Amino acid sequence: MFSNLKEEPRVRRQINALKDRFSVTTLGLRKSDTQGVKEFIITDNRSIGKRLKSRLLFLLARLFNHLYLQYNKLKYPTNGIIKMLSGEKFDLIIAHGLEVLIVAEKIALRDDADILLDAHEYEPRRIEDRWVQNLFVNPYKEFLFRRYLSPRMYMTTVSFGIADEFLRTYGVKPKVILNAPKYQKIELKEVKSEKIHLIHHGIAHPSRNLEDLINLMPFLEERFHLTLMLVKSNIGYLNYLKRLCGKVCPQRIYFREPVSFDEIVPTISEYDIELIIYRPTSFNIKHALPNKFFESIMAGLAVVIGPSPEMKKVIEKFNCGFVADSFKVEDIAVIINSLTIKDIMEKKKASLKAAKVLNADKEMKKFSEIVKNLVGV
Repeated sequence: MFSNLKEEPRVRRQINALKDRFSVTTLGLRKSDTQGVKEFIITDNRSIGKRLKSRLLFLLARLFNHLYLQYNKLKYPTNGIIKMLSGEKFDLIIAHGLEVLIVAEKIALRDDADILLDAHEYEPRRIEDRWVQNLFVNPYKEFLFRRYLSPRMYMTTVSFGIADEFLRTYGVKPKVILNAPKYQKIELKEVKSEKIHLIHHGIAHPSRNLEDLINLMPFLEERFHLTLMLVKSNIGYLNYLKRLCGKVCPQRIYFREPVSFDEIVPTISEYDIELIIYRPTSFNIKHALPNKFFESIMAGLAVVIGPSPEMKKVIEKFNCGFVADSFKVEDIAVIINSLTIKDIMEKKKASLKAAKVLNADKEMKKFSEIVKNLVGV
């Protein structure tokens, strides 16, 4: 995967699920630091000239699609990776992300191996509310799928809406593996009526429209207090949120430092309600079933969302939260202000019950069976 494996919870769960039964080798920009696996790091030694040439090719390829293949040769160190892995032989390549197929295809041909593509999102429509993304990036991702995706390729993905879109567009129906954390036994925490604690945790990125959470607070009764535990993926955006908080509702919004992946569930379990309000600015966000959603359920929180279809189905099935009629802060405020302690406690109890079903133990068992069938053991 062309990313830091240590910061990829989905990848790390899969590695841990497979390493005791199979010989696992990882390839990424950083190691996962998982015991019992062999790990290789991708290095980018391209000259400044090659970097500039690859960017120019990327822009020109918008008009002449065949140039994407030349861009890929310059952008991704395929030959170096093949050389680095010359002493290895694989039965299955698990590709996390579309670009990884560029390398996976060559290794699969060399070793007569199968490929399992785990699509963390629907990449041709990853971001749709920014013109640069729509004009350049999304068409490139579409080209890659047309070039590398085969109806014979096995796929997994993160939500049912995304799986359906892959089937509709490319004729491939992925199996859904949920982004659920490992099961942890969390004790039910009582809600204090005089001060109800809301939290949102995750990445600080403009595509999430987290300002909606801040603008929501003036519409909420004084008993509600919000904590934002945000990963600093975009410092400029995070600073903007802090300035906005100071203008809108400084007395009842707090920022706290993020914790490690293993500490997220016990940390947020001290709160009462998780807010996940994702305006559907792209296909992926509309059909999101994010890590934070299942972490909140595991932590025994009541979950409040807008009418996001994938999360709504889960909440309605397990009765573990509240769904607003729209993404308008006024409508969300109506839902939250109407909540009694009894209402919140019922959803918190339901979340702890749902956590026994929505967890990595069950999801990774499904994933391991897929791998087992593909390698024929």
